[in-house]
Amino acid sequence: MGTAVFCQRPERGRTGAAAYLDRSAQRLPEQCLRIIPGGAAGRGPLGSTAMRPLTLPGDRPTGSARWVVPVAVPILAVFAAHVLISPERTGSVLRSVGAAAAWGTMLIAGLVVTVLAARAVTALRSRSGRARDLASSPATWIAVAVVAYFILLTSVAGRITPLPFFDVFERHWQGKVLDLVWLAILFAMFRRWAKTEAGLRWRIRSGSAAPAWIAIGGVFVLFIALTALAVATDPSASTPVGFEQVAFNATIPNLTEELIWRGAMLAVLDRVFGTPRSVLGAKIGWGAVVTAVVFGLGHAILLDQSGAWSLNIAGGLFALVMGLALAWIWARTGSVWPAFLLHCAPELGVDVGMMVVS
Repeated sequence: MGTAVFCQRPERGRTGAAAYLDRSAQRLPEQCLRIIPGGAAGRGPLGSTAMRPLTLPGDRPTGSARWVVPVAVPILAVFAAHVLISPERTGSVLRSVGAAAAWGTMLIAGLVVTVLAARAVTALRSRSGRARDLASSPATWIAVAVVAYFILLTSVAGRITPLPFFDVFERHWQGKVLDLVWLAILFAMFRRWAKTEAGLRWRIRSGSAAPAWIAIGGVFVLFIALTALAVATDPSASTPVGFEQVAFNATIPNLTEELIWRGAMLAVLDRVFGTPRSVLGAKIGWGAVVTAVVFGLGHAILLDQSGAWSLNIAGGLFALVMGLALAWIWARTGSVWPAFLLHCAPELGVDVGMMVVS
């Protein structure tokens, strides 16, 4: 039995539903929904269901621009608050925004290069015109532009000078709170997309709980053991672990990164690139690779709150591997929450390891 595909086709100015069978296509048009008999697979993280709710173009960030200004309002509000509360800090705030924009632009350049590299690899491996169609499709570059805007938003939100209220904290809570607020606005404006494609739902894919918990628990225990071994080998490596550090590693910061990188960005890219590969039960495509590479780049080239730049190759490579693992668990479970727990596992493992050996 073939694969049923339902499409939204503009027909004389109206949207009509058409169904047809497609036995060979690896990638569906932008407005199509694939239904595989028995619910074996489909496009996006929720492909295990027999039928996903159809998300119309206007119900996604790539199909409407009405969200572009609202999501920037929280960042603009912080800047306005700086001007009202501490006018003397306006210069430093502007410099922090400029540095953040430069850092974000660097990541966006990495995004474009990675997408072009994906196109080149696809062209080399395929004799069809699919790679050329993908590169020339407006939908592809609209998706890249949307992801680039997400990158710019989180870059500025995470590096704009903190308001005086946040000066009492050791960690940069303001940036993560800002990320959470603009994400809440985005997901509120596209609620169906957030649930069906970005994975903002509690229910996970059938049969995915065991592999997810194995991955999360395995990484957590591994980092406890590695930390204990490091301290046993070199006692000077032991550092005190405070409540704020544990709270920071277990809450908003890792959650916002997953909502941005695996939820919003990967959902956008998976729709245009498709997910033709199956990796340990997860439907994976170029979107997972692209987001992992840019995620790794963001952890390799660093910009701190003082505006100082630094390079951390090991951190970037680790983030690249983790980015792939996080994309896998997101796709395998169809939910952002297991990805959040996996993201927390290494950091909390180090915290627990430090507390155990101290």
